[in-house]
Amino acid sequence: MKKCLALLFLIFAAVLYAQEVPVEQGSLLSTGGKAAMNLEATTGFVWDIENNATGLETKAGIELKFPLFANANRGVYPDNTDNPAVRLALTNMAFSWWNVYNTRGGNYEQDDFNNWQNRPLVLTFDDFSADVVWKNYFFRIASSTTVFQTTQAILFSIFDEVMDAGSTWFPASSKRWYYRRSQTRALWHTERYNIQQLPLLRNRITRDFVDEDYRAIRTHMTGMLAAGGEFDSFSFAVKAASRYSGRPIFDPALPANTENAWLFGADFEFTPVDNLKIDLTGFAGINYEKTDVGKNPANAGLSIEYRIPLSDRYILTPKAGFDFAMDTSTNENVWEAGAGLLFFTRGFDYLSSSRILDWDNVIPIGASASVNVNNEMLMNVMVSWFEPAGRDSFIPNFGGFLQFELSDLLGNGRGMDYGVLAQLEYLIAEKFMPYVRGGYRPLFQENDGHHTNVTGDYMIKAMAGCFLIPFNFFSIDIRYELNIVGSDIFSSQFGAFFTITM
Repeated sequence: MKKCLALLFLIFAAVLYAQEVPVEQGSLLSTGGKAAMNLEATTGFVWDIENNATGLETKAGIELKFPLFANANRGVYPDNTDNPAVRLALTNMAFSWWNVYNTRGGNYEQDDFNNWQNRPLVLTFDDFSADVVWKNYFFRIASSTTVFQTTQAILFSIFDEVMDAGSTWFPASSKRWYYRRSQTRALWHTERYNIQQLPLLRNRITRDFVDEDYRAIRTHMTGMLAAGGEFDSFSFAVKAASRYSGRPIFDPALPANTENAWLFGADFEFTPVDNLKIDLTGFAGINYEKTDVGKNPANAGLSIEYRIPLSDRYILTPKAGFDFAMDTSTNENVWEAGAGLLFFTRGFDYLSSSRILDWDNVIPIGASASVNVNNEMLMNVMVSWFEPAGRDSFIPNFGGFLQFELSDLLGNGRGMDYGVLAQLEYLIAEKFMPYVRGGYRPLFQENDGHHTNVTGDYMIKAMAGCFLIPFNFFSIDIRYELNIVGSDIFSSQFGAFFTITM
């Protein structure tokens, strides 16, 4: 047996050696990235007028990022596929060491920073696939893109990536590795990402009614294969996956697939004209009703997106989607439809950050409006706007943001609720930025861990302030904040925050 395995290995190695394997730029694993160190120290003075309390809070932090292999597309990308060849692709891959040191108080020494928490090396990438390709066709061994999931229709927003960072009220919703995992959390992770804790209506507003994902732990999908073709105007793939392996030699704790539960599906992408993309995906299962999943899926999803470039800077993008999911063992089904518009004011791929919303470059600049509805006629609406004040603003030096949410518009569920938060700001001489902020949202019951039940009271937020940058690396934020719960003043605070950062 060992001799057979060795022979197969030698044959496979010879095939790879004989094959031409040009690689995309950046794919060679050489360390050439330069480490970046960010330092920050800030002290804030707060006068709680309601409770007649005053005080200072100082914190300091050091963040070290060392990109061992900087972001690039890495892998094997054959130029000539007239003969069968291997394609191994990692898009936007990076391998980094990211460590943070932070402390609070007023008198610092070395040991205050060195908490000696181990921060592991981190591999990040956008997409992964391992294929054998021949001409326009591929045989897929593994992939992060050919998945068994139905989620083409969502309530979308320009703040989607902000909301995916999670929040203090429901951190499990985070999709950022440096927020979710305690051993890799970034500096001040609870204070820098999704700062305003969007969505305002928490889980009372449903952004995605139908999300059938059979990669989840409960479905125990252990393997998949796919095959398809890639052409100029369309691509397709057919795929198959099983619940467990036939003989679980890799994990004896997992049972074998004695129920013979399988999934079969197909993906199709069509671009009939420039800037118009149509995606169709679907899959069906057999024998899944015999497992603890308890249902046999038959799902389909459709999405349409059209980019209308009004200029290089202004791009209008209407989007629509539809998802359908059925349990073939009971014929019960659910569906969701969604549609809306995105308007980008600095190009489609331009991303920015915000000291008010999120410190990461994950926010497109522009506006969005979308609506979704499901088979129970539960309808939600979300309107968003983000424009940093500056010389490049849509209206020069004027900016701000808006988040408006409306859940259960038709009143067929828990009843209609809405929340709104907005800020307007104006930049003067690139050093002074006066701003006003206001908002409204319902209060949620304290013992409701999912944040779906409201108390009947509401909170009104008002703030006025000025953000100053007297010179490089130094900023001052002076503001007054008022929070009203029901008809009572919950908090009334004056604050001044001084920050030095590099």
